[in-house]
Amino acid sequence: MSIYKPYQLLLLAALSLLISGFLSVKGTIDLHFHDTYFVIDHVQFYLILSIPAFVLWTIYLLTRNILLSHLMTWVHVALTLLAIGAFICLPLFSYPARYVDVSPWSTFNEFQTTNKIIAGIALIFTLARLILIVNIVGGIVRRLRRR
Repeated sequence: MSIYKPYQLLLLAALSLLISGFLSVKGTIDLHFHDTYFVIDHVQFYLILSIPAFVLWTIYLLTRNILLSHLMTWVHVALTLLAIGAFICLPLFSYPARYVDVSPWSTFNEFQTTNKIIAGIALIFTLARLILIVNIVGGIVRRLRRR
């Protein structure tokens, strides 16, 4: 893997997530958002996380000749992998389903911490997408000015 192609890390992450998804222990991840529980199988969770990495790797393959900055590419890839890694570690921050009692307000406050973590991860993921857009649009503008 070349040091000049950081987007190859996205392919490595996507393939690792696919393999991890099929080799993972059977189980579910329970997410609580406001008044709704989402129950996601481990296999689906890893497959869902691998899709953005594959899509971003494909975008980089198609736009590698017009990108504005190599540093922006590194920052985007690092933030994307950080967000994906944080989503993988998300079940460690939440309580197992057998300990959850939704009737008292104290349990609701415990879920607020998980929701704040999810919001932070989503913010990092969104910031990384904005860096990618600026990198591509800036590269296109630079090419058009050279002509």
